[in-house]
Order: sequence, then C-alpha cells, then structure tokens
Amino acid sequence: MKIMAALDLSDYADFVLIKAIKTAKQQNAKMDIVVVAEDHSDESYSAEWERANEKLLQDATRAARSYQQKALAQGVKAKVRVRSGKSAAEEIIKYQQSEKLDLIVLGRRSHTRRATFPMGAVAQRVAAYATCTVMVVRCMEKRDRIDWNANSLL
Repeated sequence: MKIMAALDLSDYADFVLIKAIKTAKQQNAKMDIVVVAEDHSDESYSAEWERANEKLLQDATRAARSYQQKALAQGVKAKVRVRSGKSAAEEIIKYQQSEKLDLIVLGRRSHTRRATFPMGAVAQRVAAYATCTVMVVRCMEKRDRIDWNANSLL
C-alpha cells in the first residue's frame, strides 16, 4: 500500500501527519509527504508576486523537511515532494494519479474565516476527484499540543 500525507503550512498539519504515520505503520505502507505551495499570482505579472511565490515555495520546502524528520522519528520513512501550482487540490490529485497511490490523508479544515461548510475547498475537491480512497482528518484544536519527542504517537 502507498499513502500520501497531503500537508500544508497550517497549525493543523501535525494532526494530519500523526494520522498518516499511524496508518502507514498499521498497513506497513510506503508514505509520501506532499506539500503544495499555491501560486497566488494572477495574469498581471509583477516582481512582488514572484518574490511572494518564491517565499511560499521556500516555506513549503522547509515544512516538508520538518514533516519528513517527524515521520522518521516515529519510524516511518517518507518520500517528500513539494509541488507548486494554482490549485492545491489539482496538484494533490495529479501526484496521486502519477504515483498510483492507494490513500490520501489530508485535513478537513478550511483556512478562511467565513467557511460555512464542514470541509475546506481543497478537501472537498480532493475527495470528489481523487481516484483512490481519501481519508479526511478532523483536526483537533491548536491548543492541544503534540509532543514529537515522545517515543510513539498515541
């Protein structure tokens, strides 16, 4: 079995990573960690947009390495990929299909304040269009801390 932890730069990504690690261990699965740096530029190109997108890509790369280290500390080797594109959902789905993954694990939270649906737009699109099973993780509150130094995850 091959699974993907589709992570972002939010405070909730660690909860999704925990679920993906637990699942990988239970299924003796290979795990890929994918972080998408969404390109927010529009048709009116500017150097400011390019700098902002470069920073997002750098932040995504740094986060991906951190997630990989956390997985390794829990005994799970994970291949890491950082993708860039206009749509996080589209990049996740394209990666899943190209790698023939069996399961996508991602968070359900919307990152907008005015979210009225129980799932964010990325989770909705991935669940609707992926060609594999999608596990949408209900994230805990930020105040619930994660101790990555513990020997094993609960």
